[in-house]
Amino acid sequence: MGDKYRNLEVIAGFLNTYDKRMRFEGDPGVELLNGPEDLYSFLLEHNLILEQEKVTEQDLELAIKLREETRKTIKNPNEMDTLNELIGNFTFTIYFSEESEEIHPVHRNGKKGLAKLILLMYEIKRDDLWHRIRICSADDCQWVFVDHSRPGTGRWCSMKACGNRAKNRTFRKRNK
Repeated sequence: MGDKYRNLEVIAGFLNTYDKRMRFEGDPGVELLNGPEDLYSFLLEHNLILEQEKVTEQDLELAIKLREETRKTIKNPNEMDTLNELIGNFTFTIYFSEESEEIHPVHRNGKKGLAKLILLMYEIKRDDLWHRIRICSADDCQWVFVDHSRPGTGRWCSMKACGNRAKNRTFRKRNK
């Protein structure tokens, strides 16, 4: 189960490269992918590309679209058409051996790294774990987290912060 949850954490980390948590009223959030070098760092950190590979501005644009569409599917799993259309920009090949079969991206450089992210999403969906990637229910947070709870029904990224605030709000409303 460790590798599967590690894949979930990589996807959550990718989705959190646009940090939507509010620090003040009207906060637009913090974009962490400000240039190809930021995407390169993320992909390299998660072993999705090799050190000598390059990431272009086009890779960055594709990554941001992929991130936005993937976030939308977490909120509304029935709306995957745009994500599927975006995934259509990637090409994969299958390798068979006596022991296994593997899917590999055909691309190189940054696009290969993004294709590997898509393969992680595929594996997560195939293993029926996609529901474990959640978006915090707190309107002022929207942090993407991996739900490690036994029933898989977690609502907040942290019970100590967002969950506690929500429960206190409910308590105050009830006791007015």
